[in-house]
Amino acid sequence: MAGPFPDPYPTLLGDDPTLGSALEVAIEEALRSPLIEHPLRVAISIASIDETTSPLDFKHAGHRFGDTFYSASLLKVAAMYAAFELRRSVNNLAAGSSTPGELFALLHSEFDQPISDAVPAIAAEPGLSGVPRQPNYEGIFATIPLVDGGLACEFNGAFQANLRRMMINSDNDAAAACIRLLGYSWINGALKAGGFFFPPAQSGIWLAGTFNKSLTAVRIPSANDGMVAQAMTCFDMANLYAHLFSGTLVDQAGSNDMLALLGTSASVGDDPSYMDFTRRALTPRSFTVTHSKIGLGPLKTGQMVTSDGAIVEHGDSGRRFIVVWQNNFQDKDSLESIGFIVDRTIGQVI
Repeated sequence: MAGPFPDPYPTLLGDDPTLGSALEVAIEEALRSPLIEHPLRVAISIASIDETTSPLDFKHAGHRFGDTFYSASLLKVAAMYAAFELRRSVNNLAAGSSTPGELFALLHSEFDQPISDAVPAIAAEPGLSGVPRQPNYEGIFATIPLVDGGLACEFNGAFQANLRRMMINSDNDAAAACIRLLGYSWINGALKAGGFFFPPAQSGIWLAGTFNKSLTAVRIPSANDGMVAQAMTCFDMANLYAHLFSGTLVDQAGSNDMLALLGTSASVGDDPSYMDFTRRALTPRSFTVTHSKIGLGPLKTGQMVTSDGAIVEHGDSGRRFIVVWQNNFQDKDSLESIGFIVDRTIGQVI
């Protein structure tokens, strides 16, 4: 990595014709129901994880997986990622600093300008004039003296609490607090540098809104809702999840911490996965959800759309899959249909 930003993460997802055929069959069978909207509005990525290889192998198939959609609170995953990426960058400088004052001065000197300039669309937004685009390091981190000299940084108590509320309770005010401290330019600059957002196409993972409208939003085009501030492709979010699962997103410790938040969100969070048939009172499936973050929000038409980024485990085989979908409706039939599609796809490749 050069400066504050990460090097690009490789694409871990490889196209798999067998999985693709299984997904096509599942979609065709689901569409035989008159209760499902035709053509299928849902975008989806499914990645089968082969844990017998080193490195792990991720076989991917999808439907509209490269299209960018408004996806509401699922984009809080992007803020979580950006926080841990910043922690790594800050700690690269902290070990050589003697005092907190020295470290924070160094961070402002070395990081502020590259971050502020990283995303021209954010820098050019008139509604953000005077709003800092770089992170508020002092508001995010606590410093810890190292035995051999130098410092280490961890999230301070307030930021850690808001990070947990954002991910586990999907609290919008907590999300806004995290996003404002991180800054739009850091969040989207890290996504761009990491290879999860592509400016020429305005495609990938984008987060430039606070969820409570406490800061002017910066928007990109979406396939389902025009210009939006929280958007993604299923493929790029699934690739981010693949790095999480591999322990290569930020670093092993960061990946573990982020997976723990997604695991707690799935098991006891306020908003369980839309594929959790027990907590959602849906038709039982052959898999259980071990990690999840969902999205629920209104389109400009007023219609509510749902999304889910999950890791699921097949009950009989123990095989695990990354499943990311978006642009579904909230009604029971729509949620049953996506559960069926995922279950039927997995069942054909186990």
